[in-house]
Amino acid sequence: MNKQSYFLLIMVILTACQIKDSQSIVETKKPNIIFLMDDQHRWDALGIINQQIKTPTLDSLARSGIHFDQAVCQAPMCVPSRNSIMLGLYPNQTGVLRNPDGLKDEELPTKTLAEYLRDAGYETAGFGKTHWGKHKTSTRGFETRYVSEIPEEGAKSMAELDSAAKARYDAEIASMGPGEENNIGYLGFTSKVPEEDHRDGWISKKCLEYIEERDDDRPLFLYLSFMKPHAGHNVPKGYEDLYEVDSIDYAQQPPWDKDYSPHAAGVNRRDMYVDYWKDATEQEWKLMTMRYYANVTWMDDMMGRAIRALKTRGLLENSIIIYTSDHGEMLGERYYRFNKYCLYDGSVRVPLILSGTVIPKNVTDSRPVDLVDVLPTLLQSAGVSYSDQHPGYNLLAPNQREGAFTALHERPDEASFMWRTKRYKLILIMNRKENNADYSESDIKGGELYDLQDDPNEWKDLYNKESASQIRSEYTSNIIEKLNALSN
Repeated sequence: MNKQSYFLLIMVILTACQIKDSQSIVETKKPNIIFLMDDQHRWDALGIINQQIKTPTLDSLARSGIHFDQAVCQAPMCVPSRNSIMLGLYPNQTGVLRNPDGLKDEELPTKTLAEYLRDAGYETAGFGKTHWGKHKTSTRGFETRYVSEIPEEGAKSMAELDSAAKARYDAEIASMGPGEENNIGYLGFTSKVPEEDHRDGWISKKCLEYIEERDDDRPLFLYLSFMKPHAGHNVPKGYEDLYEVDSIDYAQQPPWDKDYSPHAAGVNRRDMYVDYWKDATEQEWKLMTMRYYANVTWMDDMMGRAIRALKTRGLLENSIIIYTSDHGEMLGERYYRFNKYCLYDGSVRVPLILSGTVIPKNVTDSRPVDLVDVLPTLLQSAGVSYSDQHPGYNLLAPNQREGAFTALHERPDEASFMWRTKRYKLILIMNRKENNADYSESDIKGGELYDLQDDPNEWKDLYNKESASQIRSEYTSNIIEKLNALSN
């Protein structure tokens, strides 16, 4: 489908499903909304992009919908990214900038996605990770709520309902360290506990039970969110068998003898990873990468089970299905860099697929996309009005961002901001403002600039090259303009 035909079809869809007055919508006509999500899933860890990886469910959704192949998160870590998605605001607007942050219920600047849909007549059911931050929260709009790890007031938890299974899982991952992210967590091993003892396996089981037993005439908002493929890579039996470890490609290292990452040097246990993986064997690299992929396949399999159960119950006959992740995973790229906490593509780019009965089929959309676009896309598709403070775009409308924007606030005195198009990426390192506002060019301390077409690995920094001065100036203006808009 060419671009002109695609946008013509989009306009037809908008005419059919976008209603100005939400009271004029017949309740039964509202689409069921199925929101699938996982954690730390690389943008290219999809079978439609990398044939090494087995993701039949997500590949099928992409073929039956739109694959946004240039989507980025708004902060490359769980808490600020997930707040950004569910509130439809950038981290500089929410004030949730780092993983230790969070907001109390009474501090929320706007309704959550689930609250908007609940108040518009949806039944709201949430299963799995939201990770709002350091404060214990309510379910924030979910009427049915199951959590595996982080408690919420009013939610049913794995620790409460199946403490023995939780204890078995916790014992298995004890050697993986905080967040299951030490080198043992990354190298991984085949799990010795059954799938239902894993947090994601338990959540999947509870979601399937809910779908089978559901008895409600309201339109459904179902949120199913997994904690993997985030390390640790302790994959349930069977999934590693789908891969030939000897054929696995792994991260190619740059021709450097030390790390080069001006905006993210030294953050997040760099020494621990470098010291281990610099001397790791080829077999260890292949096993680590394969187990990450096997975790991806496991997540894909559980999503497939949920989709089949929904289809059996007739809940996909009028539906929108969205899938994304909160951020990526460096997986050893750029001089032994793991997890996220940087603005390179392995970390900031995310998979994003929109599918369902009213979505164009087999479309690849290469517009710049921010994950703040998820909330307005889903609400407008459901005919639900929302506050004009949300800066995102409806992805089913033919708007065009000039570029994608991401922020990193890992240093107390610095903030780094990214402006990215399909061709170029600029990262500005700036003096950090306490109020996240009033940035100007005088705050710039340095930066990085990459030609993503000629240098997709982001190994050749053009920031100080005279030949790149025009792009640097243009993208600098875009970042400053964006920051000023977010402070108003």
